[in-house]
Amino acid sequence: MNTDKPEKATRRYSMAIIKGAAPIEEMRALLKLWQPGDDALTFQKHVAEIDIVGKQTARRARDLVKEVFRPRLLTPDDRPARWLKRYSEAGGENQLFKEALFLYEARAEAVLYDFVLMEFWPACVSGTLTFGMDEVLDFLREAALSGRIEKPWSESNHRRVASAIMAALRGFGFLRGDKTGRREIVRYRVSDPMVAYLVHDLHFRDLPDATVVEHPDWGLFGLDRDGTLDRLDALGPNAGLIVQRAGSVVRITWSHQSMESLIDALTR
Repeated sequence: MNTDKPEKATRRYSMAIIKGAAPIEEMRALLKLWQPGDDALTFQKHVAEIDIVGKQTARRARDLVKEVFRPRLLTPDDRPARWLKRYSEAGGENQLFKEALFLYEARAEAVLYDFVLMEFWPACVSGTLTFGMDEVLDFLREAALSGRIEKPWSESNHRRVASAIMAALRGFGFLRGDKTGRREIVRYRVSDPMVAYLVHDLHFRDLPDATVVEHPDWGLFGLDRDGTLDRLDALGPNAGLIVQRAGSVVRITWSHQSMESLIDALTR
């Protein structure tokens, strides 16, 4: 991956990530209950009534749907929920499910997305072995100075957001170690099924092939354009696609006509 940091984003950061912690099995349980067409309010009430996620308070149930499930899997549409529900219920492997949840959390939480692209992966490429709260806090303070945080946060809120970012990186397998102090950076390699899933996710959003392989989402998994093309070439027909390159021109032949078709192939 290129060691140059991406240009700084202009999206504003919120503190929603501090309510966003949700164990993977909780998300599986929510997807099992959710049905296509369910609106967020109806689904929230249903979750609270059935108590599908265990002995939770009504407030916790509301937060799970409002702060986690809806922004990540139902926004701007319900395709992520439909796709992951199908994958989970077909008995898909946990690694892809976890990686897809990370993708959708990062898309929903600009502060996590930008931190991973602008700070975490460049640090990995430069040979950094451990990561701690200080790096995240420095990023957030610089974001405040540059206007990416619309309303000033207190120091305690900076720490809460930094802690949530660290928890997300640890929970999704990018870091390991104790909850306190610095954590070891994992030598992470995104799984082949997730590469296939992401390239089709982007394709079925009607993006041109060149935009698909250059999309910044790949940077969430430590891949630049060349790294993405190398992984796609290696997968080839096994992922239902054939990549053709001619200089800067990229053309992909797609075998799967829907994400559902790909998911069925991945869980066969």
